[in-house]
Amino acid sequence: MTPTTKDLAREALERSLEVRDGHNYDYRSPLCVYELCDKARVRVRFVDDVSMEGVYAALAKPSIILSSLRPLTRRAFTCAHELGHHVFGHGSTIDELKDEAECEAFNPVEFLVEAFAGYLLMPAQGVKRAFSSRKIRMESATPEEIYTVASSFGVGYKTLIGHLAYGLKYIPRERAEKLCKTNLPKIREQILAAPAREQLVIADRHHTMGTLDAEVGNLVLLPEGTETESDQIQPVKDVARGRVFRAVRPGLARVEADGFGVIVRVSRMQYAGLARYRHLEETDGE
Repeated sequence: MTPTTKDLAREALERSLEVRDGHNYDYRSPLCVYELCDKARVRVRFVDDVSMEGVYAALAKPSIILSSLRPLTRRAFTCAHELGHHVFGHGSTIDELKDEAECEAFNPVEFLVEAFAGYLLMPAQGVKRAFSSRKIRMESATPEEIYTVASSFGVGYKTLIGHLAYGLKYIPRERAEKLCKTNLPKIREQILAAPAREQLVIADRHHTMGTLDAEVGNLVLLPEGTETESDQIQPVKDVARGRVFRAVRPGLARVEADGFGVIVRVSRMQYAGLARYRHLEETDGE
């Protein structure tokens, strides 16, 4: 009997919880998928290949290859997707880059690992906690609020919306479609009170991870009064939602404000190499 999407989603959910439990992650917190892969002994490498999203190589030493040319948040989700192929024992796979309008026949294997990635990165308890701690109602959340929550999980705006509607079924499809019509430049403009072409990552006072990933050139929005002695990020301006920094060089930047602290991990723009080395500081002459 061919499994239904409901059966596949249940299998994906159960396996995502098993993976979290097996590597000592709780069921309600965001996680860094690259650190999880290290724990699972799956090597992750970024390459500057525009033709694909990701590759899973089922070798004696399994590895995942990701395109460094895709957005930062997309890379993280694709890594979780490829990890799904590893977890379910699917063998080596290549996920090619496809146009959003491109329609394909239903593929139960791809549905399974896509659902797994969603549940792994955005567990139900964690999503509820992320909204409730910010006193945001899912059914009436603004695009700016959803963008902030998405950033706390290290995923994209539309990725979170899709998971809320189709994975967790917390919001109706019609609301998801309406939210997806708001484009990212408009959201960034609303948050920053000015147009911004740069990518934006956010860690507010409810950010539960001790780290925040960014690339050189990204804008980083942190709570009001945030200070740092690191030279990896530089202050740009204060806005109503906090203090804006710009990531300027690779490395680790410790930032603090009253009751708040996080390490901003800055990598080169479109870094190619092993994921574990993406935040190494540049040395003189590089």
